[in-house]
Amino acid sequence: MNILSTSGINNLIQSYTVNETNKRISPLNSQKNKYSNLSSAWGTVSSKLTSLQTILSDLKTTTSGSIFNSRSAQLTSPDFFSVTTSSGATPSAYSIRVNQLAKSDLAVSNTMTSATAVTTMVGTHKIKIQSGTASGTFDVTLTGSETNKSIMDAINTAITNDSAVVESASLIGTTAYNGKGSFDINVNGTVTTINYDYSAGSTYSAVMDNLVTQINNNVSGVTASKVTNGSNVSLKLVVDDKSQYITIDNTTDTGTLLNASNLNINVTEEKAASALVTSSVFTPSTGNSKLSLTAVNSGYDNRLIMSDVSGSALNFLGLTSTILGAHTVTTSNTSAGFIYDATSSTSNQLNSILDFNGITVNRNSNTISDLVSGVTFNLKAAMQSTDPTVTATVKNDTATITKKINDFISKFNDAYTSIKNNYFSSKSGRGIFAGDTTALSLMNSLRNNVTSQVSGITSGDISYLSQIGITFDPATGLSLSDSSKLTSALDNTPDQVAALFNSTSGIANNLYSITDAYTGISGSIQNITNSLDNNISYLNDKISSTKSSITKSADNLRKQYEQLQVQLATLLQTQKYMSSLSGGLF
Repeated sequence: MNILSTSGINNLIQSYTVNETNKRISPLNSQKNKYSNLSSAWGTVSSKLTSLQTILSDLKTTTSGSIFNSRSAQLTSPDFFSVTTSSGATPSAYSIRVNQLAKSDLAVSNTMTSATAVTTMVGTHKIKIQSGTASGTFDVTLTGSETNKSIMDAINTAITNDSAVVESASLIGTTAYNGKGSFDINVNGTVTTINYDYSAGSTYSAVMDNLVTQINNNVSGVTASKVTNGSNVSLKLVVDDKSQYITIDNTTDTGTLLNASNLNINVTEEKAASALVTSSVFTPSTGNSKLSLTAVNSGYDNRLIMSDVSGSALNFLGLTSTILGAHTVTTSNTSAGFIYDATSSTSNQLNSILDFNGITVNRNSNTISDLVSGVTFNLKAAMQSTDPTVTATVKNDTATITKKINDFISKFNDAYTSIKNNYFSSKSGRGIFAGDTTALSLMNSLRNNVTSQVSGITSGDISYLSQIGITFDPATGLSLSDSSKLTSALDNTPDQVAALFNSTSGIANNLYSITDAYTGISGSIQNITNSLDNNISYLNDKISSTKSSITKSADNLRKQYEQLQVQLATLLQTQKYMSSLSGGLF
C-alpha cells in the first residue's frame, strides 16, 4: 500500500496518535485513577466513621436520656392496663388493682315528644358551661316556631358553632376616656402585654380602634374588632382556634381601662363550648327526642357545671337549676339529669380508681403519668374481685441496650474492615492504603481503643469489653462472642456497663474523639480528599492540554504528509508526460 495515499496517511496519523497517547496520556490516566480510587476509598471510610459516630453519640450520653437508662415494664397480666416507661424511671415493682375506669360526665334532657310545637321560648337564651378550669358561654336564638326537637337541634348547633368570645361593655363612642396603663392577654398560655396611653384624652371609639389595631398586630390566635351599635361601641375578641382558651384578668391592668366602669372585661380561660362538651340529639323511642351533653375531658375535676345565664333553654329541657346545681343523677330513662354520680372528689363515678401498693388512688384520666416518675399507666378495664392483683415490674431494658451495643459492633466493624481491607494486600493485589500512615494510624487507634483497659474505672469494676462478652479479631473486628456475659452484666451491674462506654475515658467517648478528628469539614480525611481532588483536577488539566498537543502535532504531521503526497503526485504526472514524449523511454 502506498504510504502517501489518503488511507496510508490516515494510518500513519492514527499510529502516531495511539503511540503518543500510550506514552504521554496513559501514565497520567493511571495516576488519576489511583487518586480517584483513593479519594473514593477515603470517602467510604469517612461515611462509615460518621455512621459509627451516630451510635457513639448515643452510647456516650450520660443524661437522663442515656440509652443505659432505658427501661421496660413487665406485667403479670396485660388485660387491665398497659405500662410505658421513659429513660431514667426507677426500677421497681408495683402492685395494682383497677377498680374503676375514668368516664366523661354526661347529662341528658327529658325525653320529649319530637313534633310538639313550642311557642313560648322566643328570644335569645344564654347558656354557660364549665369543665375543669375553663368555661364557655353561647347563645341560642329561638323564633317561637320551634318544636321540642328543633330546640334541641338549635342547642346542638350553637355548641358546634360556638367560639371563645370576649366582649366589652357597650359604651357611647363619643364619650372621652383619659388613662394610661397596660394589661395582659393570655391565649392558651402565651401572654402578650398591651400598652395604652390615652392620657391626652380619646373617645371610646378611638380607644376601640387603637386596641383593635394593637391586638390584631401583636396577639397571635385572636381576631379583634370594633362593634358599632348606633352611637355605642364595644370591643370584641374571637379566639381563632376553638380548642384554645383566652384569659384577660383585669387585675393585670395597671390603669383603669378594663374595670367595671369602662370596658368591664374580666374572663378566665374562656373556651368555645365545643372544646368543653359534645352534644347530640337522638331518638330513644319512636316520635321522641333527647339531648345529651358529654364532657370532652374525663374525670371529676372536669365534671359539667351548667346554667341558664339568661333565658331558660336548659330548664325547658328538664335540666333545672336544682338538678344542675346538685348534679342529680337521673332516675329513669325518660327523665333529665346526670348519668354518673359525682358526689365528691373521693366518691364519684367519673374518676379512675385503683389500689396502688395498697393505697387508693383517684385520677381524672385513664392515662396516669403523675403517679411514678417516668412511668405511665394506661388503664383498659376494671377488675373483678376474683381477678388476681397485677404486678408491674419496671426494669432495665436490656433488649434495647443490647441492640444499641450490637449496632455499635456492626458500625465499628464496617469502619475497621473498610480500612483494613484497603490496607493489606489481597489476591487482587496490593491494598490501595498500603504504606499510608494515616490509614495505619486510624486502624491501630480503633483496634487499641476497643482492646485496651478503660482508665478511670473503679478498681474491680468492668473495664474491658471482653468482660461483657465482646472480643476482637484483627481480621474481622468486634463480635459478641458471649451474649450471656452481656446479659448478666446488664442485669446485675448496669452502671458498670454504662461507665465502660460513657465515662470520661470510656470507649464511646474515646472513639468519638478519634473519629471526630478524621471526619467533618476540617478532619484529616477531608484534608486528604481535598489534596487528592486537587491532584485529580491538575491531572485532568494536564491530560486535556496533552491531548490538545498530540492533536496539534498530528495535524501538523498530516499537513506534511499531504504536501509530500502533492509533490509525489506532481512527480508522477511529470514522469508520465516525459514518457509520452519519448515514446515510452521513461
